[in-house]
Amino acid sequence: MTGIRRSLLLLALTVAVVFGGLGPAHPAQASFSETMTAATTQIATATVAPPTNVTGSLTCTKTAATMAATWNLSTSTRISGYLVSVTFSDGFVQTVQLGATATSWSAPISLYNATTYSIQYSVTTQTTYGWTMESARTGWFTC
Repeated sequence: MTGIRRSLLLLALTVAVVFGGLGPAHPAQASFSETMTAATTQIATATVAPPTNVTGSLTCTKTAATMAATWNLSTSTRISGYLVSVTFSDGFVQTVQLGATATSWSAPISLYNATTYSIQYSVTTQTTYGWTMESARTGWFTC
């Protein structure tokens, strides 16, 4: 008799679960309507000013050559440094990292490279918050 009771109980529970799921449990349906005007918000982004008056030079003698660049400091706040980029006419770019107050840079270059390739300069302002701005490039220089 225990087997029959278990079978009937199992059948009763199965029927209750199947038909109970179809019963009064329906998804809720509601609608709301209200109109509001949002406050006006203006979002502006800051711009980073590049260094100005970037001037380059290439000084050549019979035995040596020197690359150089000068510029005026950026007017932006929170400057972390300047990145001087020297672009060679074959596409190679050499970069030099400088401090936040630097306004000039110079370095020797082999006489072979100074006579074989033209050279152009640009200076990039770097900020403490990660934004940068590159100056206009100078003209090309050759020995």
